[in-house]
Amino acid sequence: MALASKFPWMLLFASCASVGLSASSSGCIATDRIQFEPTENFPPSIISQPEAEFPLNEIGQVNLDDPLPPGQAAEILLQTIIRDPNFDQTLQYRIFLDSPPPPASEIPILSGDIDPSGFLERDREFAVSYEALAPGICHKIELVVVGQFASFVEPRRPVDLGDIDQVTWWVEVTDDDNPEITQGCR
Repeated sequence: MALASKFPWMLLFASCASVGLSASSSGCIATDRIQFEPTENFPPSIISQPEAEFPLNEIGQVNLDDPLPPGQAAEILLQTIIRDPNFDQTLQYRIFLDSPPPPASEIPILSGDIDPSGFLERDREFAVSYEALAPGICHKIELVVVGQFASFVEPRRPVDLGDIDQVTWWVEVTDDDNPEITQGCR
């Protein structure tokens, strides 16, 4: 009976010893630093929202003297979806109106940041005031989106080469005094 009363204790001791032995012999300590590859920076891409009032594939038309619905501001809304697989990256944008061809200096009419959304697609609207639009002209409105702009000296150049997308809207603007477009889209 003495052996039978000691059997559970012997079994417990043997189990603990085998667990301790296997833990000490199979463990390893890593002393080298693990080098992770940096996350690839994908360029953004811009498309129109499906129900955009001014889609990218059409010439828009605005009459500055048309009455606006109550509560609507006198502005053109550029409704976009900006796609970027770098979900946590803040993007920057600049909007140019009737920019001269390079190398003439350009000054954006709007600029700012596009905050991360945590998703591939970021719905974003950009507003261009009617005050910036002269009647009788087809205006060229360009949106440039990058990870980060290099400077204002070259206002379209991104810090990372290729980390850019840009799109163009053409909008014919008239009013009651200028019902015809005298300067076409070009």
